[in-house]
This record gives sequence, structure tokens and C-alpha cells, in this order.
Amino acid sequence: MIPDFIYQGLGRAMTLVRGFVSGDRSIAAEGNQSSEATEQERETRNFGHFDEMEHSLPMLPYRIPPGRRILETLGSYFGPRNPFSSTFHPVRDEVWLFDNTAFRPTPAWGSQAPIQPRWKAEFVAAFFRKGSGKNLGEVVADLVEKLGIAKGSEEEARVAERLQPFVDAILPARTIEVVLNAGEGSPASSSGGAKLKLGPSGRSGIISELRVLPSSPDFQQFQDGTVMTTRAKKLPREAMQTRFSEPEGWTIISDVDDTIKVTMTNSPLGILRTTFVDLPQPVAGMPELYQHINTRFGSPGWFYLSASPYNLYPFLHGFREQYYPLGTIILRDASWMTLGGFLTSLTVGTQAYKVSRMEKIHEWFPRRKIICIGDSTQTDPESYAEMYRKQVKGGEGGREWIKAIFIRKVMDIEDQESKNEDQRFEKAFRDVPRNVWRTFEDPAELWEVMDQLAASS
Repeated sequence: MIPDFIYQGLGRAMTLVRGFVSGDRSIAAEGNQSSEATEQERETRNFGHFDEMEHSLPMLPYRIPPGRRILETLGSYFGPRNPFSSTFHPVRDEVWLFDNTAFRPTPAWGSQAPIQPRWKAEFVAAFFRKGSGKNLGEVVADLVEKLGIAKGSEEEARVAERLQPFVDAILPARTIEVVLNAGEGSPASSSGGAKLKLGPSGRSGIISELRVLPSSPDFQQFQDGTVMTTRAKKLPREAMQTRFSEPEGWTIISDVDDTIKVTMTNSPLGILRTTFVDLPQPVAGMPELYQHINTRFGSPGWFYLSASPYNLYPFLHGFREQYYPLGTIILRDASWMTLGGFLTSLTVGTQAYKVSRMEKIHEWFPRRKIICIGDSTQTDPESYAEMYRKQVKGGEGGREWIKAIFIRKVMDIEDQESKNEDQRFEKAFRDVPRNVWRTFEDPAELWEVMDQLAASS
């Protein structure tokens, strides 16, 4: 039998090779992340002493178990033809199905090409081996000590629960069958739904597949704003929701951390505490504002764009479900090997990441009218402004994709003075018309603005 450490060495080597060959944000790219930091990000990291904190955090256990998993990981290079793929096991394995948004492929304004009649959606699922995380106790103990949490407390238990997805073994080469059926009263309920096989999962244990929905009349009569529930065939309690969005209408792209959820992204200890210890708290006034937007714009599409890793999906999904309208949560892949990598993912390369995700949304919805909402702690102003300039330069038949940008000036955490200065926003929004963007401190400032924007449509 080959010792575990050899499998681990092979696995780490494959991850390095993958990063250099494919350009994925993997452990191979981790060493270059500091050079990718923007001026704004470097300022935040220097003030908060992020480097020191990251180096003090514990290593995470290697997350691909030995044995067959190495073959499954190697087979992942074959994509959907992975010869070592196997079906998801509902007893041993855990799966998360991510809420998504369905769309009809649509050409940009000015194109004579027709809108495609059939719905498409990107299905995302993540697979783990239940309770397999090695050294969970050691990682929890280290974090509990740094944050000054009492041992045996409710907070310690919460830390363990939220860290579990960071240490559990990921499962490449998994397939799963899901049943598309919105339930009673839905357009698809008369046919009992339809089965869809997804996978196999890739090297990160994630499936991300753009699929065409069934052509039957039941599925093609879904309308804008309709919601469909999809369940894992062998695990009915695991479900996801698909919101259908027609080619035209309004869509909101919202940041998460310190825009709608208190995260304290300027402080490494603040991030760790609000993520792993505290009960999640919404930014005051934002749930009410978002419900108002949802009503005033007639249930628009929603995308929640976060630089957090996908390991936090259940945590963020539960938070969104409690306070904000249904929408697609977009998260970063996580292939770093230390808990410090989590802090890096939130503070380095966020502008490039967010712009790339918005470009993807633009591909799906080139004719929608977009409202972007973010905050001043990170690079939201720069990210939204870059996307605005890109889509204007790209043409769009003389139409602007982004109609409005709103930036919350965060006033209640340290190191915000320079980030809230007028010069910062003027520089970030160069070449963006002044009537397109504005800053705010109190969400109540935007109620009337949103009413006027909705009325103008």
C-alpha cells in the first residue's frame, strides 16, 4: 500500500501543475496574488496587517483523501469523460445545490439574431465526504485562541460547524441526478418534473454546467419571475431554486460583505469573527431597501456577488434567505491550503474577479437594465466603473447596460477615511457620467431615488 504522504505529495503537485497550465486560481496562483492586488487592496492589507495574520493561521488538511481519489482527480482532466466517475452516495457524501437563474440566450442590442426560445441555466453543485475533515479540532482550537473565545462555549461550537466545510474532503468525479419540478401549481407540475444528470465534478469537487432545460411545453411556459425547485433524486431534502428571468427587465448586482452583511473587511480579526463566530448581521436598513426595490421594480433578477469562497455557501445562503430576495449567490473557488487563504480571497484580486463575473452575467443578459450596489471598503467602485466603461466601449447599440451604481460609504470601521474621500470616487468613476453613480450613508437615502429610477423605465 502506498503511504498517505505520497498521495498527498502527488495531489499537491497536480494542483501546482494545474495552476500553471490552466491559469486557474489555485495554490499555484496563491504566491502571485500579492502582485495582483490593487492599490486600494494593498492599502487595506497594510493597515490591517493581513500578511502577519495570514501567516499565523493554521494549515488546512489536504482535502483529497488517498486511494481512488487520486485517480478520480487525474481523471478530471478528461472533463465529462472522466473514466473514474461515480454516482453521489447519499449516506457517505454531502452535496450542496446552488440556487441559480434561468435565461434565454439573447443577442446584444443591434443584432438581428433571434432570441433563443429554450431556457438555459448554470447548475452548480459541490460534493464533500461527510465528517471527513482531519485536524478540525486543531484548526478550531487555533482560531478560538486567536479570537479569545471560551472553550466549550456556544461560540466554539459555531466555529467548528462553519469550519467543517473548509476541512472536509472534496469529492471529484461525482455525478448526481436531480429532478426539476417546481411543485404544486407550477408549469412543470403536471408532468411530474424532469430528470437531469449532472457531472462529474471537477478537481475542486464542484460541478458547474450550463444546461438547456427540457423542451416540453411544461418547462417552456415558465415566465419572468417564476421559481422552480430542483431536488437531488436520492436526497430530496437537498434542494435548489431557479428563478426565471426574461431577456429584458431589471437586474440587481449586489456586493455582500459590508454592503448587505456586516463583515468588517478592513480587519482580519473582524473578518474571522463575523464569518466563523458571530450570528450574521445585516447592514441596518438594507433588508428594507432591498424589499422595496424588489416590489418597486416588479421582482427583478438578483445576483449576490461575493469574493468569499464557496465553502461559505450554506452560511451565506441562510443569511440571504432570512433577509434578502431570492437570487444567485456567486462565490470564488477555494483551492488554497491555509486558513489564511480565506483572508487573501477577500482582499486580493477582487476587482478582476468581480469584473469577470459581471461579464458572465452580461453574456446571459445583454439587454437587461442593471443596477449595481456595493460599498467603499473594498474595490466595488473601481469594479463597477470598469465594467461600465467596458460595456460602453463595446457598443451595445448605443445603450448602456449599467443604468445606476450606488456605493455605501462605510463609516463605522477603521481605515475608511481615504476610502470615503471624494477624490477616491472621482478617480474610480472617471468617464462614468455623474448621474449614473452616487454614494450614500443611510439606505433610506435611496428609496426615492429607486422610485424615480423605476418610474423612468
